[in-house]
Amino acid sequence: MTNSAVPALSQIVLHEALREALSAVEFLLSTKQPSEGCLVPLLGPTRVGKKSVARHVLSNAGAANSLLPMEDVIYCSLPPQSSGKNIYGAILGKIVGKSPRPNENANSIRDRLFRAIDQLAIKVVVIDEVNHLIERGANLAPREAADHLKTIIDETGISVIAIGLPRFQKIIDENEQLRDRACATTILRPYDWQLDAERAAFADTVDVALLKLEQSGLPVALDFEDIVRRLYGASGGRVPVMMRLLKLCALKKQAPQTLELADFALAARAMQQSGIPTSSFFKTEEPDEVDILRSFTCTMGEAGLEFSIESLAGFDLVHGAHSA
Repeated sequence: MTNSAVPALSQIVLHEALREALSAVEFLLSTKQPSEGCLVPLLGPTRVGKKSVARHVLSNAGAANSLLPMEDVIYCSLPPQSSGKNIYGAILGKIVGKSPRPNENANSIRDRLFRAIDQLAIKVVVIDEVNHLIERGANLAPREAADHLKTIIDETGISVIAIGLPRFQKIIDENEQLRDRACATTILRPYDWQLDAERAAFADTVDVALLKLEQSGLPVALDFEDIVRRLYGASGGRVPVMMRLLKLCALKKQAPQTLELADFALAARAMQQSGIPTSSFFKTEEPDEVDILRSFTCTMGEAGLEFSIESLAGFDLVHGAHSA
């Protein structure tokens, strides 16, 4: 049964970029001074694998000081338009297993959170979607948001891993007190097609994924180099996006069979809501270098991250943009 392909592809692959980001975060956590809290920012474009790093940190958690089974690393996610109450409530809700009462004020939630962290000996809190604190319509000014994070760090002495889009960096940069409590920011980037080592690392990850498909009865008919180029273009160098496309291919199959170019095109059309024209990379003709690199620059540009031009295709891309 090909149903085994989706669970196999859903397993986290510790590819090179993910391994480097995880090592950086774990190193920064290990350098924290006893009883002194710190902020560990992990930022990057959407769908690049930041949550996979968080899941690895969670998998290495120890036991909390609790009669009930509980770990000393807590993961939570901030809702859009978060307030100070939302920040404290998101963490507390994960610790106690239920959200605070709607009529409970921020000070009460904060005090209960600090007591719970102390009593249960929580060591790390992972806060996902921290970019909601800086987005348009946010209920907090950047300095207020930074003050709430600083208060959590100072009052509890825990490590806070802040995960989100690169725009969150502005909150750190504009608050000198939070900046003093922050470790160096770890940026998880897509693989850069222009660099031989990164192109090879992406290809190695594709190789692992295709092997999982083949073992599940879904071999790929395309030449390996060809499918690597197409998958890179469709994903902008982001492994989770590439994996999602392969899972969509597998979901369409109810029996073992070979995956053809048309199967990838169909899956790509199902995930077309992107700045990258995903399905265009599965037309009959092979994508050229400029098209492939354009996907990378689109992903980096949307995230507000700088990148360098390292190839002739990159120069052609920039020249074409200036000429348009």
